[in-house]
Amino acid sequence: MRAIASSLVAAVLAAMLSAALLLPATSVAQTAAPATTPTPAVGHAPATLRYFNRDIVVLRVPFFGNSPARRARVAEANIARIIDEPGAAKVGYEVVPQGVAILMSGQLVTVLVPGDRDTLRGQTLDQLRAQTVSRLTVAVDAAEQARMPQRVLEGLLWVAIGTVVAFGALWLLRKLVLRVRHRVDAWVARRLSQLKSESARQMLSGLIASARGLARLAMWLIVLLTFEEWLRFALGRFPYTQPWANAMTDWIAARTAGFGAAILSALPGLFSALLIFLLARLVTQAVRITFHGVESGRFQLLGVDQQLAEPTRKIVTVLIWLFALAMAYPYLPGAETEAFKGLSVFVGLMVSLGASSIVGQAAGGFTLLYSRTMTPGDVVRIGETEGTVQQIGLFTTRLRTPLGVEVSYPNNVVLGGMLQNFSRHPDGPGMWIESKVTIGYDAPWRQVHRLLLDAAQRTPGVMATPAPFVAQAALSDFYVEYVLRARIADVQQRLIARSTLHANIQDAFNEAGVQIMSPNYEADPEAPKIVPKAQWEGGAIAREPAERRDASA
Repeated sequence: MRAIASSLVAAVLAAMLSAALLLPATSVAQTAAPATTPTPAVGHAPATLRYFNRDIVVLRVPFFGNSPARRARVAEANIARIIDEPGAAKVGYEVVPQGVAILMSGQLVTVLVPGDRDTLRGQTLDQLRAQTVSRLTVAVDAAEQARMPQRVLEGLLWVAIGTVVAFGALWLLRKLVLRVRHRVDAWVARRLSQLKSESARQMLSGLIASARGLARLAMWLIVLLTFEEWLRFALGRFPYTQPWANAMTDWIAARTAGFGAAILSALPGLFSALLIFLLARLVTQAVRITFHGVESGRFQLLGVDQQLAEPTRKIVTVLIWLFALAMAYPYLPGAETEAFKGLSVFVGLMVSLGASSIVGQAAGGFTLLYSRTMTPGDVVRIGETEGTVQQIGLFTTRLRTPLGVEVSYPNNVVLGGMLQNFSRHPDGPGMWIESKVTIGYDAPWRQVHRLLLDAAQRTPGVMATPAPFVAQAALSDFYVEYVLRARIADVQQRLIARSTLHANIQDAFNEAGVQIMSPNYEADPEAPKIVPKAQWEGGAIAREPAERRDASA
């Protein structure tokens, strides 16, 4: 029996050696003796034995001087040669001292040695042999089926049927989408005709545009999914492309399983984050109700009055949501991944670099509100613009000029420039208006005062208390500068009141025969331009030489 076994082994190895392009004769002599397990050679990469678009086995070690790549190529050539022979090829195996000989129709394909096992996964030689025989059997059966004309025709017929079904489904989907779109457009047209507000129309149009974008995206996803299913079905109809169809199926199954597992694992964290956000919403609702009471004047809270109630509520609300986001961050799906952390750093960097001016303007807006420099309704002058404060926003302050023009100033510009508030005065509501006139020294100052005050009393809207007054602002070389100040209650009528006051001043001076002028001289006058004491209370000014004035005195 020992001699018979040795003869069988020698015959098997002789066939293998002849298939391996006549290995040296010394190898044949070594096969008669019990062989030891070949040791992997350094520098030889594993090679995959493939046939008919299918992986059969991975060869990891050299055998009798042949590298894994050469072993794989020789085995592939052996399979192709045996398949071309008449008759159906049957896959088998034979245990030999070196390992396991894989056979087809009794002919050697390759020899699996213990070094070809996947030691990292604890694979045994019997498991490697069973796996190789199973895969090679499937590949051989597929190759033989591909040679049958009826099998190819059957595959083409199924592909044609699948194509018709796919195009029919897409056509029906398109008809359904068009019908739904027509109905939605008709409903939108009716709703837009019923809405009276332009803002409501714009909001509805924006919602419809967003819904159409989502529907278009869903349509393309359905088209891509239909194409993927058709391609997978078509590839599965032919033996050579069946591995591709199986790979697509495995990929989709793996992605679906991965998504499902990720969703299930993320549910507890999402539930925790949802509880945190719900609690934050309840707190913000309580804050809103509290500050609404402050804004309505029912009570005060920590020194916050009606004016500061709204901005304070916004600040507290933002802080609450930021705190809630920080608390819920660890529970969000993917929060611990490097991609999520990198995205957070990237967003933070963009905000810090691009929003510095916005943050500065927002800080300026809060500074203006809490410093109480001005309030909506005040008449102010910012730079060269005078107007009524309409709104102190988060980023800009809006003024409306007397001509009805709305001007917006960035809050940081308002803080950095000069701000004049005409509505803030210790005397109470209202504002002071001024009128400057320059009168020559030959007009009695008491008369000028009386005329200016008389013009102020004639002006509608000028308050009696505090009473108007006149100040002599400057004694220039040729004239005296008089400033009339009068207070009006309605600051919105300041331009009209100032214009009426100027008209009344002209009438008063014309009635008294006093010229409103700023005299200038190129030479000294013949007589000094002074007012005699007798004329200090008014009347005609004597135009006489100095000698006669002295004599009369």
